[in-house]
Amino acid sequence: MRRKDEAKKGKIFEASLDVLINHGFVDFSMGKVARQANIAVGTIYLYFKHKEDLLNQLYLKLYQESVDRFLEHYNPNDSFREGLKLVWVNYLKHRINHYKESHFLEQYYKSPYINDNHKRLAEQMKKPIHDIIIKGKELGLVRRDVDNEMIFLGMLGFIRELADEHVGKVYVLDEDRINKAFEMSWNMIKA
Repeated sequence: MRRKDEAKKGKIFEASLDVLINHGFVDFSMGKVARQANIAVGTIYLYFKHKEDLLNQLYLKLYQESVDRFLEHYNPNDSFREGLKLVWVNYLKHRINHYKESHFLEQYYKSPYINDNHKRLAEQMKKPIHDIIIKGKELGLVRRDVDNEMIFLGMLGFIRELADEHVGKVYVLDEDRINKAFEMSWNMIKA
């Protein structure tokens, strides 16, 4: 039995992201992944039982990496507004710097491949942000007349659109625009 190579597994994951970006879930196949990775199809089956296994493992890997990036350097003891801004900017930068991965997570969530456990994980991704929103409400800094999910979705949708426009070179973000965009989000949710 051949020994598994983690670098090769990473290459398969990267090729899978490229295939998904270019062809979507409908036309995703192990053969296309193999061609993209420049490896034999049989090699993929050393690492993954089937297509669903590959997609599920990729989702779990990217899920954990994403959560870690969102909360990088966050300290709940910092001022509320600065902590929120840090997480907000982290999410924006994650969406820009890991665009393929973010796109995959969104597509996977809406695909027939997602299972109930993974849906629960996706909902858990929101929890740290919801906790920050709850803290802001408790401090009297965040609007209480709007539920937490609406606040979360309002900020998240704006961040996604900004990142998508930046990646597409339609609306290029710089530090000034990022700061102004955060101010718009803050003005939307502040008490």
